[in-house]
Amino acid sequence: MNLKEKGITVKDLDLGTVDAEADRRLANYFIDTPQVAEALSFRSAHFLGRKGSGKSSIFLQLPRLADAHYGESAKVSLMTPDQYAWGALRDYSEQGLLPEQAHTNAWKFTIAVDAAAALLEFDEKRFDKNALKAFHKIRGFVTSNFGADNAPTPTNTARRLLKGLGAFNLEAFGFGIGFEKDKQEQIITPQIIDLLLDAIYEVCTDLGIIVATDRLDDSWDGSEVAKSLMIGLLKATKEINDKYSESNGIGIHVVTFVRSDIYQGLQFDDKDKHRAIEEEITWTPDLLREMITARLPEKISIDEIFEKGDMRGSISPFNYLVKRTFLRPREVIQFLQECQKRSSRNATEISKNIIRDAEERYSNWKVDDLKQEYRRIFPEFGELLESLRQTQHRYDSVDDFIKLLEEKANKLTQEFGARELMNRLFDASVIGVRLGNAGTARFRCEDSDLMTPTTGSVYVHQSLYKGLNIRETRAG
Repeated sequence: MNLKEKGITVKDLDLGTVDAEADRRLANYFIDTPQVAEALSFRSAHFLGRKGSGKSSIFLQLPRLADAHYGESAKVSLMTPDQYAWGALRDYSEQGLLPEQAHTNAWKFTIAVDAAAALLEFDEKRFDKNALKAFHKIRGFVTSNFGADNAPTPTNTARRLLKGLGAFNLEAFGFGIGFEKDKQEQIITPQIIDLLLDAIYEVCTDLGIIVATDRLDDSWDGSEVAKSLMIGLLKATKEINDKYSESNGIGIHVVTFVRSDIYQGLQFDDKDKHRAIEEEITWTPDLLREMITARLPEKISIDEIFEKGDMRGSISPFNYLVKRTFLRPREVIQFLQECQKRSSRNATEISKNIIRDAEERYSNWKVDDLKQEYRRIFPEFGELLESLRQTQHRYDSVDDFIKLLEEKANKLTQEFGARELMNRLFDASVIGVRLGNAGTARFRCEDSDLMTPTTGSVYVHQSLYKGLNIRETRAG
């Protein structure tokens, strides 16, 4: 069935929003990707993805997904540290410790408090005598520090952390209210953090607490302090999971949703130990098709909203559109919504001409979006991207592309080296490589394991052709 038979127009279609936080209908058409299963399995912990890849969608749906998967035996707490919490955590330090370790402790305590609040949502009648004793300790700590009716937030927890032990009532864990004055300014020690986590874990004999963290890039500025704070969160996530998370969904499990470009730029000891808990959020054309189909009226397939026939290059309209994205849901929706805007009021299909017209504006958006996406990681990225303007879409070899950079981005190549600049463009999927003159060009957005090759033909991504006025040239 097509739109005309259904009695609706292209403009009547409601494809949702490109912003997961603002999409009230997200649960109605949310797609269970492989990463969803990993988030609920207590196996993976660091969920990595580029802007628009769906990190926030999974994050926001976790409470519903966990309820469907575990029922009443699991609770999810969603943490979105705002600029105030981020600022307070940045300022936290401990004498004699490196900033990374101090920030790890700060995050562990913040997460522990959040998990404690989530645990209190359970009915105490479900616990046995031993678990109930620990439950009362946790409730005593939370209510004496944050009030019976006010759930703690990352902001007020972080602000108190800066004031030291004196800012917290630890009577529930055996520390008297009037403990020695000279200890009032001491830091929250790992031992105290473990007391809280141990108590939570003692209650979790047959249930699980998931603490998820997102929106970390909102306050990211690329500074060394910001890097230390992010590393601290990653280490805190792993340390808590290593000690308190069980593979059967019991215990305390922490998951962090981080932009992949930020994560890749972090350097810290034992990062290799985190590889086993990394999960890249990736999409395939088939998954993107399923994602859009779920947003269409019943019995309407994705191909039926387009004019019949293939686009140039013998490719269907939807595949033509997907080829001009970095395989991110947000981009597919953006492109389709621009097609909607350009369609006439009575149109019952998106014409090929409309797709081509919409592509120009969409491509300009992609150029601007890339500059914004990478400016905090590599401030010169915008200048580097502009060096490709009005050049060609393919180069016979890596050496030919290097020569282009040396010519068009001479200042940057002198400062950073042409190979490093090529790596930046390859990691962002601005360019891809066709190896051995066989098959099609491959881009990192299609395979996160791809490494920058030393040989092969270099191609600019099709999403940028119109935005950068790229000339399409035939292979020699």
